[in-house]
Amino acid sequence: MSIAEIIPTARVAGTAHSRPRISPVVPRLPSVAPGQLWLVESAPEEVSPAPVHHVLDSVNVVIFDRALTASVADGLPLGTYAEPASGSEVAAARSVSFARDGWSVARLLPAGLSPRERTRRIQDVVDELAEAKVAGRLPVTILAEAADGIEERIEARFDDLTTIVASFPRDTRLAIVIDAFTGGVSARLHAVAANGLAG
Repeated sequence: MSIAEIIPTARVAGTAHSRPRISPVVPRLPSVAPGQLWLVESAPEEVSPAPVHHVLDSVNVVIFDRALTASVADGLPLGTYAEPASGSEVAAARSVSFARDGWSVARLLPAGLSPRERTRRIQDVVDELAEAKVAGRLPVTILAEAADGIEERIEARFDDLTTIVASFPRDTRLAIVIDAFTGGVSARLHAVAANGLAG
């Protein structure tokens, strides 16, 4: 165990207008929990980053852009349900619905989107969670990997999420962890008996 895992170094976001201070070392990835929603960026033509492997190995449901179909098919373990996104707003609604039912959910997004498009897709998820009455003070973890390999971990509030995401350049890969419905809700979906790659 490294000292970075023993001593918490991340800071909580203070305002909605500036990026909070960050921990220069990213400890191991957070555990995946029921009712949790992960928003993870990946590039189809590159080796998937650690957060993508982590969520594919751990979550119950994966919703992905069609450009990432090959990556998902290669990494999806037996028993995990996955479906291609049918537009950003629909994918956001589906992701939140599954998480609200107690499933752990990964929404895989293509890396390298324009800042405007990236922010719009995150905003779609934020809007769906707000409709589901998720509190603005809910803590959110943002894991960022810059093009030069420097990693950051940011602890923020849910109501600051879109502003913080907009502050990153497009070549930074993001993984966002939202503990939206982690209050012990048990999953109600029928078990998937095989690799559930839909569509």
